[in-house]
Order: sequence, then structure tokens, then C-alpha cells
Amino acid sequence: MLSAPFQADIRRVAVVGGGFMGGGIAQCAAQGGYDVALIDLRQDALDKALNDMRDSLSRLCAKGIVTEPAEAVLARITTHTALDAVFDADAVIEAVFEKIPVKQEVLGKIDALLPPGRLIASNTSTIPITMLAGFTQRPEHFVGMHFFSPVPVNPLLEIIPGESTSPEALAAAEGLGLRFGKKNFIVKKDVPGFIMNRVFGAMTCEAIRLVESGVGTVEDVDGGLVTGYGMTLGPLAIADLAGLDVCLMAFGNIAELEPNGAIQPPELLKRRVAEGKFGRKTGEGFWKYDARGKALGPAV
Repeated sequence: MLSAPFQADIRRVAVVGGGFMGGGIAQCAAQGGYDVALIDLRQDALDKALNDMRDSLSRLCAKGIVTEPAEAVLARITTHTALDAVFDADAVIEAVFEKIPVKQEVLGKIDALLPPGRLIASNTSTIPITMLAGFTQRPEHFVGMHFFSPVPVNPLLEIIPGESTSPEALAAAEGLGLRFGKKNFIVKKDVPGFIMNRVFGAMTCEAIRLVESGVGTVEDVDGGLVTGYGMTLGPLAIADLAGLDVCLMAFGNIAELEPNGAIQPPELLKRRVAEGKFGRKTGEGFWKYDARGKALGPAV
């Protein structure tokens, strides 16, 4: 039995978490014509998110990808440091740190503040949606919406229903994805890592192990896959782009939830992260990069 009639007419979206992913999601929502509340406890994070959005929109406008002036898109976004700003939203997208206790606390607070019948979506990349929905009193109105970085230009969106997600909530998430300019892929079974991160994680962990054991070099692994499999970037370069710290967290979550599964973070990945070598954003990961993010050569 549903706890309340579902609010299918979504006009205002709240995004909780003003980091790299949350800011990108807020930008896409505003580009789609929604009024957006971007919420983070830290004002400096919100300020950075707005600056990043302004830069991103300027580039997209210059390329003709976005036809509306950047300031007109930004005018639909308000920022807030208090979570109670979710109260006026028709749908909330959670995009906080990818750790179960953190998400449990935030989702519980969102659920208590948001009126009944409103959609809650999580941008989790690895944690089963049924588990996260259990932290709320509205599992039938809870869904996973896994965006991919960089959100404003990457068209991929995984939508993951939990065991109790209603058809109305799933349809609403699909509608949001289309308005955000995404290509929706519906995950048919709620498993850790869903589809994309399981495929990418297994490939990347094996690629790292091959380098770690001396079977192939960074250039061999990435170059071979680019040359022979039609990939634009090899898995090690993609991991550098995503952030090795982000990859380690994602792969670690999947391994913790499935201890005997195919994804186990290699020691070389752990060492790179422990050394602060996260990839492009730090100038070195498995490859070395210049200030503009151009690869200079292998770092391992």
C-alpha cells in the first residue's frame, strides 16, 4: 500500500550535495527548465559549484550545445546551507559522499523533511537501492539515478528501481533523465555497482593487476584496448579521469558488499591513492598530466 499519492508533476528539484557531481546534476536540471535548490552545508562548496556551472555553461553555449544564455540557466538555481530547503521540492536527488552511514543519515533527514508522495533519488554509484530506500519511510517513492562524470556533458544515466519502487516513481525518474538531456538505461536487478561500474570495475581492476604484476605496461594495456577495441581511452586513463580516489571508494564498496565477487581493489591502486596521486586532478595517476589535463606519459 502506498503511503501517499505520488506527486508525478515535478517542477522543482532539490539536489543535496554541492560537490562535483551534485553541481553537475543541478546544472542539468536547470538546463532542463526546472527550478533547482542546490543544498550543501558549506557555503564555499556552493560558491565553487556556481562558478563551475558558470564556466561549464559558457563553454556549452559557445559550442551551441546550450542555446539559452548561461545567466538565464543559473537564475533558476538557488543555493541553501540548510537541508529544510527540500520541503518545497517535488523531487530530491541525493548526491553526498559514497559511504553507507553518510547516506543513511542524510536520507533519513530528507525523508523527514520532504512531504509525503514526493520522489527521492540517490546518485549512488555502487550501493543497492533497496538498502538505501530502507533508510526512508517511502521505499515505493525511492529510486536510483546514477549520473556519470562530467555530468553536464556525459549523456549516460543508469536508473535503478529498488524492490519496492513503484511504476510511477520509476516513470518520474525516467522523465527527469530525459529532461536533463540524458540517455536512460534501466537496471533490471538491484545489485552492488549496477551495470556500468561492475563492467568498468572488473576491467579496470584486472588492467591494474596486469601492470602491477609486470605482464604489461600502462602504455601496453591502455594502448592495446584503444587500438583493438575501439575505446577512446583505455581503462587506466578513464580511471585517472574519474579520480583514482573515487574509483577506490567505488570498487571498495562493491567488494565489501560482495566479498567473493570479481571486483577487488588492487594494491597498486591503493598505493596510488595513499600517495595522493589521484589522476588528472592531481597531475599524476597511472599517467602524468600537464596543467590542462593532457597526458604526458606513463607514471607507473
